[in-house]
Amino acid sequence: MDAWFAVHPVASLIFTRAGRIHAANPAACSLFRCNAAALAGNLLTEIFPDLGNSWSEAPPVSVHRRFVARRPDRSSFSARVQIVLLGADSSDAAPWLATVEDLTEHERESAESNKELESFTSAAGHDLRGPLRVLKGFTEALEDECGETLSDEGKSFLKEIIKASDRMEGLIDGMLAMSRAGRAEMACENLDLTTLVELVYYELRHAETERNVLCEVAPDITGWGDVRLMMTVLRNLLGNAWKYTGRTAQASIRFHAEERYGRTWYCVSDNGAGFDKAHAEHLFKPFTRLHRQDEFPGHGLGLATVQRIVRRHGGEVEAEAVVGQGATVRFWLRPRPD
Repeated sequence: MDAWFAVHPVASLIFTRAGRIHAANPAACSLFRCNAAALAGNLLTEIFPDLGNSWSEAPPVSVHRRFVARRPDRSSFSARVQIVLLGADSSDAAPWLATVEDLTEHERESAESNKELESFTSAAGHDLRGPLRVLKGFTEALEDECGETLSDEGKSFLKEIIKASDRMEGLIDGMLAMSRAGRAEMACENLDLTTLVELVYYELRHAETERNVLCEVAPDITGWGDVRLMMTVLRNLLGNAWKYTGRTAQASIRFHAEERYGRTWYCVSDNGAGFDKAHAEHLFKPFTRLHRQDEFPGHGLGLATVQRIVRRHGGEVEAEAVVGQGATVRFWLRPRPD
């Protein structure tokens, strides 16, 4: 074993292209609670059941995402795994390296922080509704009673107050929706995602002025989850695709599934505005928007809500895009338990 491998502080596994583990460093032995001999000879997919074999067909830096890791004693933990090809030789004999980071403590702290945030968001959202209703009520009364006597400048000011009030109302609704997404009880069942997507398409077509948008959905796509929460996911993702294709001449939206890294990923693709991929990691943070309000109005809470719901279903969500050419948001869900 090379010296760097033995002293590397991150749990590391060396394996063949066939996926069989050849060596484990001391950090890996500590994380997996066994000696190196107990790991050697195992297939990587026995340690990471959800990994599948598609990593071997990917580029040299092929996987860097969250997985459930299984120890030889059958206990498991959540881990972030990165897989890279060692050296420039890409032949079948070339060794591969997997580094494994334990996310158990991180996820526990995140869960506690999320609970505190959800409680605060729910309380703040409800507390803000009262003053906002008063503000909107008096503004509407002012417009009704004194609108005709206001100067053009005064009317402009009043219009901006109304617009700001409506935006604040939308923000409060988004905050409460995000809070509910993290607190609502889940009743999981078999889902006909194709039918749910068709329902959302129907809602979008009848919610505003008619638009000529090609809306496609692949047949027979199914999943396992809470139907109310998954409808929130689909309304957010398809609604975003509908919005960001608003300036596209021949707009199209497609819902389909693909197999990646041994999982079924559900995908929403469009040919709209897209975004700079350099900002993709910030996309799912609350109140983060990658477009100006005057271009595409919004509150920056939809994708944060989607991520929260998908993670409650044991999955993950990611996005990719090209500016001016469209975007794809994909997510996976934990399969139905045996």
